[in-house]
Amino acid sequence: MAPRAKAIDDEPDELHLAQTEIRHLKNTVSALREQMENLRYEREESVQNAVALSNDEIIQLKATVTALRDELENLRFEKEEAVQNAIATGNDEISQLKEMVQQLRDNLETLTGQYEETIQNNDRAARDEVSQLHETIAALRDELESTPDSQKSGKKRPARKKG
Repeated sequence: MAPRAKAIDDEPDELHLAQTEIRHLKNTVSALREQMENLRYEREESVQNAVALSNDEIIQLKATVTALRDELENLRFEKEEAVQNAIATGNDEISQLKEMVQQLRDNLETLTGQYEETIQNNDRAARDEVSQLHETIAALRDELESTPDSQKSGKKRPARKKG
């Protein structure tokens, strides 16, 4: 019985060793579970942080896009307004120039009429003066011919030119 007693005595040691090993394994399992939980938590936290950062970046990008669209729309509006102003200014200037051209044409027509009238008056006055001079010449010739000196000398007067 001695070997059996020894086996019985060895059993508590083996039992104790097995229980200790089981306890160590349970502790290891528990520690591994805790590590896995920590890793899972850290991974979820990492994913949530990454998602939050991505959402923040998306929000910022959307705000940037909106601001750029607004700025582009403002630039389009300003450009359109500048074009409209330039067209209006050009049209005003064209109208003013047309009015000025019309005034100059009217002035030119008035001056042309005045000059033509002046020329006609001068021509008429010159013709009248020439006519008067011809009449004066004829009267002086007649007077000259009727004087007693011209009759005594027997000189004949030259023929008169008509015209």
